[in-house]
Amino acid sequence: MTLTLVRLAFAGLRSRLLATTLTVLLAGAAAGTLVLVLEVRDTGRDPWERTFAAAHGAHVLADLPTGEAAEALRSLDGVTESGEPQPQATLQLGTGTRDEPLLVAGLSGTPAVNRPIATSGTAEPGAGVVLERSLARVLGLEVGSRVVLSGPGGEEEIDVVGTAILPSQSRFPRSNPGVAWVERPVLERLQPDRSAWRWIEALRLGAPGSARAVADVVVRGAPPGTVSTATWQEQRDLALQEAAPLQLILSMYTVMLLAVVFAVVGVLVGARVLEQTREIGLLKAVGLTPRQVTAVFVIESAVLGLVAIVLGYAAGAALAPDLAGAMAETMVGAPTTAANPAHLVVAGVPVLLVLVVSTWVAARRRTRMSVFNALQSGRAMPPRRSLLTRAARALPVGVPLHVGVRTFLAGRARAVLVTAAIALTGSAVVFALSMQAALDDRPAGEPSDVPAELPALVYSLDAVLLVVALTSLVAIALLSVRERLRDFGILKAVGLTPRQVASTLVSPFAVLAGVAGIVSVPVGLGLFVVVYSVSGGEGDPVLAPWAWLVLVPVGTVLLVLLATSVPARVATRSPVAQALRID
Repeated sequence: MTLTLVRLAFAGLRSRLLATTLTVLLAGAAAGTLVLVLEVRDTGRDPWERTFAAAHGAHVLADLPTGEAAEALRSLDGVTESGEPQPQATLQLGTGTRDEPLLVAGLSGTPAVNRPIATSGTAEPGAGVVLERSLARVLGLEVGSRVVLSGPGGEEEIDVVGTAILPSQSRFPRSNPGVAWVERPVLERLQPDRSAWRWIEALRLGAPGSARAVADVVVRGAPPGTVSTATWQEQRDLALQEAAPLQLILSMYTVMLLAVVFAVVGVLVGARVLEQTREIGLLKAVGLTPRQVTAVFVIESAVLGLVAIVLGYAAGAALAPDLAGAMAETMVGAPTTAANPAHLVVAGVPVLLVLVVSTWVAARRRTRMSVFNALQSGRAMPPRRSLLTRAARALPVGVPLHVGVRTFLAGRARAVLVTAAIALTGSAVVFALSMQAALDDRPAGEPSDVPAELPALVYSLDAVLLVVALTSLVAIALLSVRERLRDFGILKAVGLTPRQVASTLVSPFAVLAGVAGIVSVPVGLGLFVVVYSVSGGEGDPVLAPWAWLVLVPVGTVLLVLLATSVPARVATRSPVAQALRID
């Protein structure tokens, strides 16, 4: 019986190529974004470990108020190697165009543990200064640039002799102030007050897994707030934290795509079930139960979903390293493709679940129709008149709009699902507009801690949603044409012009688009506020100006009209006699 159900599920697949392709595209896009959520952070793990090894990184990094306290840590149990305590002080960096606070470390030679890794020039400051790489990039400084370091002891004009990275330092300006290294005599001249120094002690352990326990020993007994530590695991998490905003945005778009998948697949399957009502009656007449008939549609969606998940996994794993470019600023290598096969399963479960549930909900009611009604009518009985249908009847509009809206709203589930899909797409556009407004609101010259990949990611995902939504509308409109060809013939027979007939198809989509466009504005703004708060944004979020937001409902209606105009032309080309012969 199972083999029979599978054969029935894929019978006539060629006649449903558009719906099949659209289902795979939608499910694949949702699976791909979910894989990106899982993969984008992991792509930086291997480069960070190589950076840690190259720097001979510290399993425990301690920040203390005195050099004596730092020296005492070298005798702790479990410590196998330690560097000379490094003094640090906050100075001012002048570039000629702007001033920035700078955390400057004074070196007395090459550190044995947690040593800077040169990325250009040298990591040995000598008579110059070595800048952390992401700081130099943001400030536009290169090897050979001349800067001014100033402090309570005066100021010195000094050359940039190199840029370097550390596994314990995250990207500027996410980590602010930036970091630089000079010879210790330079630090002593610019900040002669040693009480303003902090001392950094880097410890290597025989058992790296005990880093947390050793760090607790360092803090224990010290006055509150005077000592801080960072284990190697915390250093790694800080470096990989660059992926957090990308993961948050991708998670939001994954949920939106899954919701669109549920809506569109529900409409497509519902239309197919409606079209095949007589075949469903025949299947039940030969002994199939309603559950088995529903399983025919579920099996097709599940198999298409499996294909989409594999394609989405491949695309997501390939794109993840490109999205994690910001992490490369503090690592010796670019993010790597380290696809985890387990992510295929993690991404596949919610996508399959959405496809199966959407298909089951759309097919369940239709498959419960009696065999007699199915064989007699060839299509499902029309639903009761809804409140929306009665409201449309009362509207003082022309005949084409009146007929089109009433006919479309008779299928309440389809109208709700189409409206939801359009509203979600519009809310994604509103989110992107608010994000751009927030970026534009930054003071001129202030460095942004937003990864450069984030705006590009949001715009790309918006483009994907728009393409998916427009393609879905074309498919749904074509299905409406096939369902209503006889009705179009009757309308033409009673005197409606081809343009009026076409408007009976386009007008309900335009009405729903107008409603969805208006709804998308508060939904999109709400999404932006939530994401801004969750991501740790400071102050009140900057929202898109109303001059931009007003364009969203207008643009939504125009795009929907454009998408449904081609199917509308199909509706007007069928001869009246041929249309009236359709059963």
